[in-house]
Amino acid sequence: MNDLSETLARFRLPLRRDRLKQARAFAAPALRHAPKNPLILIGAGVLALAGILAWTQRDRIAAKAGPLLDDAKAKGMTLMDEAMSKSQTLIDGTIAKGHGLLDVAKARGGSVADKVASARRGAADRLAPPDVH
Repeated sequence: MNDLSETLARFRLPLRRDRLKQARAFAAPALRHAPKNPLILIGAGVLALAGILAWTQRDRIAAKAGPLLDDAKAKGMTLMDEAMSKSQTLIDGTIAKGHGLLDVAKARGGSVADKVASARRGAADRLAPPDVH
């Protein structure tokens, strides 16, 4: 069963329309509620004003933000170096513990293997019952 194109048209993105029609379609829900809640329009106006001011002052913002970004980059690099050295220390400690555990396991495994071998030799030394036919 196919739906009519008009049924789902309001839920589809208007990808084939021009930009103004897309903006109108996306802003329609907000415009429907704007008379009841004027804060939507006030907020949109404030955001538009802030965007315009930021665009006109972008050179000054870049000049002031540049040193802050460089400082943050330097601090980030020192934190990364500290974290790398700490992680390397932890990795080395873990490797050492792992090798120690492997040595202990090999020793215990060797002692268990010796016990099993001596038990087998003891069983082989016992005489087997004679075959009665």
